[in-house]
Amino acid sequence: MTYYHLVTRIPMMKGQIIDFSGENKNRSYDFWMKREARRPDGADVFQVLEQGDFSDDGKGVIYDYVFNQSRAVRETICELVRQKEFREKPSRLQCLYVCKTLEAALKWKENFESFDRKVLQLVSLSSDGEVFTGDAALLPGVNGDSFDRKIQQARDYWSGRLTGKLEKTLLGGRIRVERILEDYQ
Repeated sequence: MTYYHLVTRIPMMKGQIIDFSGENKNRSYDFWMKREARRPDGADVFQVLEQGDFSDDGKGVIYDYVFNQSRAVRETICELVRQKEFREKPSRLQCLYVCKTLEAALKWKENFESFDRKVLQLVSLSSDGEVFTGDAALLPGVNGDSFDRKIQQARDYWSGRLTGKLEKTLLGGRIRVERILEDYQ
């Protein structure tokens, strides 16, 4: 089957292999799980709060910490629920986010551009790995919900129920770039 992917950071080449068949993580892993929130002097969010620093730098550290950690918590909960109850599905941290149709990819392109996320290319792909289509609208909230509620939201997401709002396909395994359909650079 052919899948479609919007390239947003590093351009891809025809024939390129992206391999998630082992322990390789995707950029989402690096983006959410490895980010730190610190002031230019190295102070973390707890030091900023202890010092009562509500300057622009201090507020920035607090915002970045909450923003990043809430997403890291969401991905951690999703991964724990997947490993325990939905092992046959690809990990959100070891996959490429793709669309099953060209029309869906073009809708996501509009979505990305509405948030000033630059799309570099539209590519077609093939894979020998696991595939899962989930609805991002069902992901655990990045809000004040309890962990118990977030765990239930992760179960809803992994159940495969689709609301038609934000469908996204996770493509695992060895992925091959078959064609560069559009180059927007």
